[in-house]
Amino acid sequence: MEQLKQLASLAGLQDSYIHANGHQEHIAPETQEAILQAMGFDLSDPQLITAQIHKLQHSAWQQAIPPVTVAEQQQAFTVRLQLAASAANSHWQWQITLEDGEVLSGELLLQAKDIAERAEINDVAMLAFNLPFQLDLPLGYHQLTLKDGKQTLSQQLIVTPARCFQLHDSAILHKTMGPAVQLYAVRSARNWGMGDFADLKAMVAPLAAAGNDFIGLNPLHALYPMLPQDCSPYSPSSRLWLNTLYVALDETSDYHACTAAQQLVASADFQQQLAACRATANVDYPAVAALKQQVATLLFQHFQQHELAQQSERAKAFQVFVAEAGVSLYQWAVFSVLQGQLFWQDLQTAAWQQFPPELQNPHSPAVAAIAKQHASAIEQQLYLQWLAQLQLAEVKAECRKQGMAIGLYCDVAVGTSRSSAESWGAPDDFLLDLSVGAPPDIMAPKGQNWGLLAYNPVTLQQKAFQPFIELIRANMRYAGALRLDHVMALLRLWCCPLGADATAGCYLRMPAQELFAILALESQRNHCVVIGEDLGTVPAEISELMQHYQVLSYRVFMLEQKAGSYQHRDLTYPPQALATVTTHDMPTLVGFWQELDLALRHQLDLFPSPAVADSLHQLRESEKQILQQQLGIAQPDAATLVRACHLYTAATPARLFAYQLEDLVLLETPVNIPGTSTEYANWQRKLPQNIETILSDNKVLQLMQEIKQARS
Repeated sequence: MEQLKQLASLAGLQDSYIHANGHQEHIAPETQEAILQAMGFDLSDPQLITAQIHKLQHSAWQQAIPPVTVAEQQQAFTVRLQLAASAANSHWQWQITLEDGEVLSGELLLQAKDIAERAEINDVAMLAFNLPFQLDLPLGYHQLTLKDGKQTLSQQLIVTPARCFQLHDSAILHKTMGPAVQLYAVRSARNWGMGDFADLKAMVAPLAAAGNDFIGLNPLHALYPMLPQDCSPYSPSSRLWLNTLYVALDETSDYHACTAAQQLVASADFQQQLAACRATANVDYPAVAALKQQVATLLFQHFQQHELAQQSERAKAFQVFVAEAGVSLYQWAVFSVLQGQLFWQDLQTAAWQQFPPELQNPHSPAVAAIAKQHASAIEQQLYLQWLAQLQLAEVKAECRKQGMAIGLYCDVAVGTSRSSAESWGAPDDFLLDLSVGAPPDIMAPKGQNWGLLAYNPVTLQQKAFQPFIELIRANMRYAGALRLDHVMALLRLWCCPLGADATAGCYLRMPAQELFAILALESQRNHCVVIGEDLGTVPAEISELMQHYQVLSYRVFMLEQKAGSYQHRDLTYPPQALATVTTHDMPTLVGFWQELDLALRHQLDLFPSPAVADSLHQLRESEKQILQQQLGIAQPDAATLVRACHLYTAATPARLFAYQLEDLVLLETPVNIPGTSTEYANWQRKLPQNIETILSDNKVLQLMQEIKQARS
């Protein structure tokens, strides 16, 4: 038992945590054992366990110099150097190649006082030195090289700022506001059954005119082009690229030049299907995707014949985009086509782990042969991704043109799907046999198992955090603010073995200090405010890190229905926060008041016991009473309730205020029910009216104006 505890600790597993209710929960030994096995540890023999403990204890000594050092600008830092005592030289030369190519150099003389640790590793005496550096290095990603005349050692040196970018860095001093929109849910007179980037661009001017400084969006991550029914934006195929279903094909220059596409869209049959897609209450993803696929194929053929064949300026721009995007984009395109081909032959092959063995490795000759065979289909996916990037860049430019202080407020999912292009392309980056989720709390009494993958913290450090850097950089490309879903993942992740219940998990530690520091660097470089979704089970360490790096907290009015939150409003909604009334994971305000969410949970059997259900009903009654008393409203109608809650929350000190567009149009049904997958139509429900109608509705515009006044 003690051996298992020691192994679990060395592997980064926590043996207890503080529950959302405030009491300490201890992890059962059999749970830790199952997770260790899922991480690849062999627990079949005590001697094997001992050997693995020694391996982990010694692993830190395997490299003379770690792959990466993260240092704060204008602070002295040390680099750890580990050498066999018998071969340790005292005289070293160092060289730092800065990101811009400038080279700095100097010498170090190791002394006994620099010895930080001694160890006996496999009968070899080892010494660890902390090499001191007092240099004022610029922010960025640099390369450090050490030489002693016999060997050359190198590592990435990342110099980071003390904090994330803040609006006042750009002289924006007023409190900001904006709607949170599920883009796919947007209806319009012109879209093809789901919201797209043309709808988003058209929303900018009227929202800016109403005093909004940003538009909040669901994750725009690439999903599965050939499996459009897999529609959760929080279970993506790649968080580095965009969902190409959001491309407004009818707003591209290729469409305006392609007679065949125009004729197809104008045909009676196409128009009939288009009308059916527009009329549905929920997005019919397969039907929308089928329509778009027909037109996209014609547009790409036109692009091949009239642009690529002529090597036009647009063709060259496309080729530059593909070249600069690199391997991750190409692998996503190959994966998307390969997954589609295999899926329609055998429905079990949606996940790449069920691909034929020779196709599970993206670098295999078999994958290369498939890629050659389907080269045109793969290039079409690259073309659509290019169009998506161009259109979202236009939206960003429109936000600036209309004077929005922030522009797009984007969202990044906490993990990638197990069956994703991201994990197929770089399986070593992830713990493939563990699933990420959350322990039981008020929002999900049975806990949550999201079916997502956690980064492997060991691989992250070996790769100098490059996967995380690329993730943050890609998601800040068009954003003025970025929300990190479940920000606690930077510190620890609740992991369960595949197929296990969400209660059968424990927390895995992550290198939080380094991840937050890198987040601050990318935030400053991209002039992007960072919001951390810190709901649920939040350890004190994450709050301290967020405060230190000035990552905004996420404060939700509906979760603060307790007397103290009103009496201490300025602490509940501090300036360093984004405040909102509801979220996409919660009932709408009307649904909350009418307890429709609780009725839905009964209907879907989501309560672990009648006692839990009863307690949540009692809690709801208490919350409603507090809300009525504190806001001074009697039995309110829906419009009065929405107005009162929004004006109260808008008036708080929080720098950012987001409101759900669904609440302003008094919708009752939720976007998503946490803890469900097939039980409820998550990520499908549309807005009840066209966006043009909503943004010209006098009642909506009046409430926006009142919110703006409350923000002042």
